[in-house]
Amino acid sequence: MQKSRFMILTIGPAAIFLFFLLFAVLWSFYISFTDFSLVGRAARDPQFVGFKNYIKLFRDPTFYNSIKISFIFTIVSAFIGQAVLGLLLAIFLKQVNATIKVLVIVAVTLCWIMPDMVAVYVWGAFTSRSGLLNTILNWLKLSAVNWLGEMPLQTVTIANIWRGTAFSMMLFSSAIETIPPHYYEAAVVDGATSWQKFKSITLPLISPSILMDLILITMWTFGYFTLIYGLTGGGPGHLTEVFPVLIYNQAFSHYEIGYGAALSFIMMIIVGCLCGIYFILLRKAERMVY
Repeated sequence: MQKSRFMILTIGPAAIFLFFLLFAVLWSFYISFTDFSLVGRAARDPQFVGFKNYIKLFRDPTFYNSIKISFIFTIVSAFIGQAVLGLLLAIFLKQVNATIKVLVIVAVTLCWIMPDMVAVYVWGAFTSRSGLLNTILNWLKLSAVNWLGEMPLQTVTIANIWRGTAFSMMLFSSAIETIPPHYYEAAVVDGATSWQKFKSITLPLISPSILMDLILITMWTFGYFTLIYGLTGGGPGHLTEVFPVLIYNQAFSHYEIGYGAALSFIMMIIVGCLCGIYFILLRKAERMVY
């Protein structure tokens, strides 16, 4: 009886959460086959329309534009930005003294734990016409730039790298700390350079952590919404309308809930395929390491 009560107390909340999650997913899947809307007749009496919403999205040019923008944003922000910069910072922290290490960790982590809306205001002020970035350009006798108007995608990408690098840095730092020191000592005796030690010891041994990091930051970045919507709303002219912003605009700005639900399931399929590829690579990497 005590074991049964313990199992109910520990598993019960998770089971309840899973039930409501599955109910919401299944309800959204059903809604994607209707013309449900927030206004008009379809709000009172939605009709089943079959695959009409899915046919519509594959004919919608904004859908393909959003896919392209999302992949550019994810590849540059997650792969080139957060993963690479996080790895470089982790290696840097391994080489420096304790004081510099603490200062770097605090500075990078503060960017990560900052609430999204605070980050929106910070970057909005930083990139405004009278903001700090243009003030620095004026000091350098350079003309001011309308960052969110002329380079919106580049600006939100850099902002997201600034926000998310801390996670990769901490994950890679933990992975590097688990590498036995005698591997590096033996490499030094053999006359290995720093690059050879990184290529032959560090990189292979932390490859499972790298793939796990890529899985997580891909899901987070491809589905990221708040900072982008807060800074640009998907504009100007759909230039920053990543997939989550497109879903929000269609569902809550154009009131087409059924169409928005269809878009969300396409997004779920894309992210699921990417994660499936990562998991296959992760299993291969774990076999190589262990």
